[in-house]
Amino acid sequence: MAKNVIGHADRKWIFQGMGLTIVVIVLALIFSLINPRFATLSNFLTILTQASYYIILAVGMTFVITSAGIDLSIGSLLALITVIGFELIKGGMHPLLGVLIMFLLGGFIGSISGLLITLVKIPPFITTLGMMVSLRGLALIHSAGKMHYGLPESLTWFGQGSVFGVPVPVIISLIFVIFGAWLFNMTKFGLHVRAIGGNREAARLAGVPVNFIEVMVYCFMGLIVALGGLVMIARIDSTQATIATSMEIHVIAAVIIGGTSLFGGRGSIYGSFIGAILLSMMTNALVIAGVDYFWQLFIMGLIVLIAVAINNFREGKISISSFFQNKNFP
Repeated sequence: MAKNVIGHADRKWIFQGMGLTIVVIVLALIFSLINPRFATLSNFLTILTQASYYIILAVGMTFVITSAGIDLSIGSLLALITVIGFELIKGGMHPLLGVLIMFLLGGFIGSISGLLITLVKIPPFITTLGMMVSLRGLALIHSAGKMHYGLPESLTWFGQGSVFGVPVPVIISLIFVIFGAWLFNMTKFGLHVRAIGGNREAARLAGVPVNFIEVMVYCFMGLIVALGGLVMIARIDSTQATIATSMEIHVIAAVIIGGTSLFGGRGSIYGSFIGAILLSMMTNALVIAGVDYFWQLFIMGLIVLIAVAINNFREGKISISSFFQNKNFP
């Protein structure tokens, strides 16, 4: 019986991932027919390159949301650690050591969020909202509002280099998706994350170290922010305290569109990967069409609302018939 249920669930998520892939293909064909400039190899590689750091961050956010958490601080954390890393490297520190400090800072600050959630019992939304504001403020204080630019070539290669014509950011993101899928689906850590998101108390009774796993999830997210930040600043060869503003919305939208349950317990690394590509593809199409940036933000907000609504319907949290059958409905 259990095997049949698991098999049915697996098929459901496989079909959902296939359906999202078909949506991406159909939209790509439509955009290509509307504007031939969209259907070029260079533009395709541009979309994948632009999506690369969103893909990387979406992998981490999949773990966070599957554990029934949320992290609104990733954009601010990225700004802070890239500003600090940039200044250290420009100040004469060896690039490798500067990058290592970025990763250590990312993991440390992510762990602080996890500890506030597990030990101080502050809800994830409030914790990461507070961290979002605080970290952005620290980035502004530390940088004094200045833009930093001019990384050594050994680092810009990670954002601007290519291997056999394939941009390095694309290669990094694909490798990380494979690693993330393995970690999520094939390891005890991934199993514990899903168990905690599905039923926290049941997971605790089953012997899962709930608090430790949750702290590790946010620590992992911090490390991933450092990786995504490295790829981003290496690509644009600059950073500033206002970088990655609203990035968390884009990443969360990609994860939800990809099929990860907003209520925890179920997630899909592949779905998040396709969701990030879908959003980057739509952004690219809007840019080519000359749509104003502020309208792009408006459209992105609508996509988030629609994605959450679809997620709620899929989870059975919303029922139109029961809404109208409610006796209190006028």
